[in-house]
Amino acid sequence: MLVAGLFPAPATPAPLVRPLAGAEVDWSAGSVTASAGAAVDIRMPSPDAARPGAERRARAAAMEKLRVALRALPVRGNGRLGEKQVDAALGHASTTRIEYQSNGGVVLWVGVKFEDLVESVSRAPVAPQGLRDGQPTPPPRALRAPLAATPFGGFGTDSPPHQPPRAARAPVATTATEPVAFAVAAMPLELAPSVVDGGKEIVVGCVRYRQGPPPAGAIRVRRDDKGRLVFPKGSEATLDALAGGPVVIYLQKVLP
Repeated sequence: MLVAGLFPAPATPAPLVRPLAGAEVDWSAGSVTASAGAAVDIRMPSPDAARPGAERRARAAAMEKLRVALRALPVRGNGRLGEKQVDAALGHASTTRIEYQSNGGVVLWVGVKFEDLVESVSRAPVAPQGLRDGQPTPPPRALRAPLAATPFGGFGTDSPPHQPPRAARAPVATTATEPVAFAVAAMPLELAPSVVDGGKEIVVGCVRYRQGPPPAGAIRVRRDDKGRLVFPKGSEATLDALAGGPVVIYLQKVLP
């Protein structure tokens, strides 16, 4: 089910699309996409007969590129997806675009949504970079709701214009029409950043990024020396109120 409009597009959108290991990550739309092509098999009697085989080869090549990119995708800090998590995420991959050549060749794109990646993160600890085969330390408590109830925008496209998100207040209403906006001066792009409030730490899984001025009333959070997003003192926002709801992080500067 596609629920569009839950992550409002900025008035002047700044591109937050980054190449990664031969694939492309759209941090605003929430997707990782890889493409590949396959030439016609000249042994086949016609372009129509050659096209199915070319499509299979192109998909296999694109899936391998997607696998490599998912291994490199930053989750939190130095954390990366482990092999089992990558395998689980690839199970959700779908063909997002396909071009058939007149001679029987095929070029296609495959991709996964951030929510599919977060689902795999929520089922197992994230492996620190370079320690995927070891025993990683479990991450903070995951901020998760059942995926069927998790509001996300459509895959592969940014959300259409919508009412701007309001800042979290007590209680915070994270409904299907009201994402919570964070304003951060600078941070790297991460799939599932950690958030701290009053000593409690969780992982935000429903996240998209925008670059530019935040909307009025956005929660201004700082990034501590551990890379976590910290609510300001005296904030009435509570972490549990964000469970299952979308978060839009507005950045002034993207750190490497």
